[in-house]
Amino acid sequence: MKKLLYLLPLLAIGATISLRSSARSAPAVPMMRSDNHPPASIRPVRWVMVDGAKAHHLSPGRSTPLTLEAQIAQGWHIYSLSQKPGGPIPLSIRLIASDDAVVRGLIKAPQPESQFDKNFGIETQLYSGTPRFTIEVAVPSRAHSGIRNIQFGARYQVCSETLCLPPRTDTLRAVLKVGKRS
Repeated sequence: MKKLLYLLPLLAIGATISLRSSARSAPAVPMMRSDNHPPASIRPVRWVMVDGAKAHHLSPGRSTPLTLEAQIAQGWHIYSLSQKPGGPIPLSIRLIASDDAVVRGLIKAPQPESQFDKNFGIETQLYSGTPRFTIEVAVPSRAHSGIRNIQFGARYQVCSETLCLPPRTDTLRAVLKVGKRS
């Protein structure tokens, strides 16, 4: 019982210190900046399929190009598909959900910018603005006609000059309309 009496004041002191320190910490929600501009986005990259929800027509055994666009907020960048190891997470785009569609060939990407990155202390290859990535998607020659709903996963790391966010994977959906075999 005496031990419990000694423990109670220690718990009260610990709770007081915890409350004081949390009152001084940064707010959990974005606040207006002092210059009355809206808060900076915590999701500075938005991925879109260039043709939106339009179905992409193809014949069995053939391929069709699908284009993904990264809309990167000003002051931010992502790292290229060819970023060397030992630094930031490079961009990767993969077909993650498909019945019988496959990626054919390499992803066509714009030429990345080369820049020394102070966050990692190395030379990096990066994209900013609205880079587009084109992927050839095909179905086998034995494929049946019909609709295919496919998904791509774009995994990337986004950084500004002073801050890097954790890597994330965004999912994009596309529709393939496979015609009859010829």
